Amino acid sequence: MTDNRYVIPLEDLKSFCADALIQEGMHEEYARITAEVLAETDALGTHSHGTKNLHNYIRKMRAGGMALNAEPVVLKEGPGYALIDGKAAIGMVPAYKAMELAIQKASECGIASVVVKNTSHFGAAGYYANMASNKNMIGLAFSNVDTNMTIPGARGKVIGNNPMSYGVPAGHYSPVFLDIAMSSVASLKVVQARKDGKPVPDTWIIDGEGLPTTDPSRYPEEGAMQPMAAHKGYGLALMIEILTGVLSGGGIMSEVPSWLFSMETKNNVSHNFIVIDVSKFMEPDEFNQRMEGVVNYLHDIPKAKGTERIYYPGEMEWDKYRKVNAEGLSLPEDVAASLQGLADDFGLTVPWAQLEGNGE
Repeated sequence: MTDNRYVIPLEDLKSFCADALIQEGMHEEYARITAEVLAETDALGTHSHGTKNLHNYIRKMRAGGMALNAEPVVLKEGPGYALIDGKAAIGMVPAYKAMELAIQKASECGIASVVVKNTSHFGAAGYYANMASNKNMIGLAFSNVDTNMTIPGARGKVIGNNPMSYGVPAGHYSPVFLDIAMSSVASLKVVQARKDGKPVPDTWIIDGEGLPTTDPSRYPEEGAMQPMAAHKGYGLALMIEILTGVLSGGGIMSEVPSWLFSMETKNNVSHNFIVIDVSKFMEPDEFNQRMEGVVNYLHDIPKAKGTERIYYPGEMEWDKYRKVNAEGLSLPEDVAASLQGLADDFGLTVPWAQLEGNGE
């Protein structure tokens, strides 16, 4: 393939991904949940966590690192909490069901936390936080991941760059939401710099001696990611580790292998989904008006020289999403290549609507 971008209607992408999973033998409900999460993530522009990964998820299931049709089981629950065993299922299924349960419980008692253990990579945390914001509730999603990040003063990989997300309804505006990991930069940017033979800022990674380096040529075999804002990113990553792996009784730090680099091994990650029902604190209309006021304030503050627009968290992503709905989803070449590989594996056809660029 070339550097073209491939365009596909969002719903067609969901159907294609679901069809591949169903053909693999996955229950239709699980297949459609997984396809929904991954395709919606692409629509918001986070291609690193979208449909690009589906073929590798299937490879991991074939290798025994994920269970194709495992049924998540509620181990403990009360009015405002639950603990779920994900049974090593593909991460989107227990995560989706856990957030649904958290929303239900929060609607009854105001706030709820649903924790999942023994599960797998769940894609982008933002999708689940926005499940709550779309129900006029505040949603938070947390996950621990394999150790890929150092901490101040340490040598090598110590803790995961554990992601978190929040989603908040904002009246006539699209939800305010943030989806971040605790490293100073996404590891894929370091990998790309290595491929390109380019140096990186000395705040991105450490070398084998535990010192900041601009040379990515030995990453990820050697060294580690640096936490964002030094001790602050470290402290937040540890908080997420506690809220997920420690609280659930699941894997903690070195007990969590990479979902991608250990295909035959269970990922053993944990998640926590917290939902707050704003209607228990004030009338939803009042809350939404207050959130609209927050957004208006951010939009109207004096702008720095050369700045035309100030965005609230998530606004750029929603702008991309609206464009997708109007024009179709434009995918980068690496995502298109992964989908084509998936299609070849299953004898399917990717339903491209058009090809942007100079052709194949």
